[in-house]
Amino acid sequence: MIDIHTHILHNCDDGSESLEISIKQITNMIDNGVTDIVLTPHYLNSYVQTDALIIDKQFKELTKTTADLKVNLHKGGEIFLNPGIDDKIINKELCIGDTSYILVETNMGEFTPDIYETLFNLVKMGLRPILAHPERYNYIINDPALAEDFLHRNVFLQVNAGSILGLYGSKIAKTAWYIIDNGFAHFVASDNHCKTDEYFLPLAKEAIRDNIDNYTADLLTSVNPQRMLNNEKIKYFYLEKQKIEKKGFFEKFLRKL
Repeated sequence: MIDIHTHILHNCDDGSESLEISIKQITNMIDNGVTDIVLTPHYLNSYVQTDALIIDKQFKELTKTTADLKVNLHKGGEIFLNPGIDDKIINKELCIGDTSYILVETNMGEFTPDIYETLFNLVKMGLRPILAHPERYNYIINDPALAEDFLHRNVFLQVNAGSILGLYGSKIAKTAWYIIDNGFAHFVASDNHCKTDEYFLPLAKEAIRDNIDNYTADLLTSVNPQRMLNNEKIKYFYLEKQKIEKKGFFEKFLRKL
């Protein structure tokens, strides 16, 4: 598995509070089958003001300390979509690794002003935005069909493992499964904030495997994340809708492209 959304880079945000905690979390993730971890501390959101230089400094320290561990660490950030943020990241220093993919977020209660214009500007710059945990935003909870609109705007979606497992409540869980069932999710990640020793990504992968199939479970936790790290193209829409006649009725049936 590859985890593309974590807050285990120490002393950067509301995640890991020390190098020791980060190493403990990383070791646990390795034991759970993770080969690659993307470190995505919050950048310029309403509560945590992380400087890009601090992220770079802490990343170098963590990679040096974990050099003997069997895991690949990749630097990134979780970029809050404040108006004008596109001007701050024009040099692409907060992209994931050496790719054009960038993890972004917005307000839980309501979308930030000019969110669509900001996303358009990022895409126009040649970036590939990934919207973190869309299932947790009130606008999408109240109207899950809005999730599809982001795909038409060349924005990928990343669902949280905890959402799938119901850790944020039943409404968010229902929204997460809607996004996955309809083929709108491209990634599932932990959003690990180092608040517990339990690691939820394997449990979420197993839940997807049990409720949908192996293909989807692997696609969202291994295949698409690897394509992202390779800076390869990922399909925005990977399911096609077919109509199957059954007893005089038509059913919507999703099949992998």
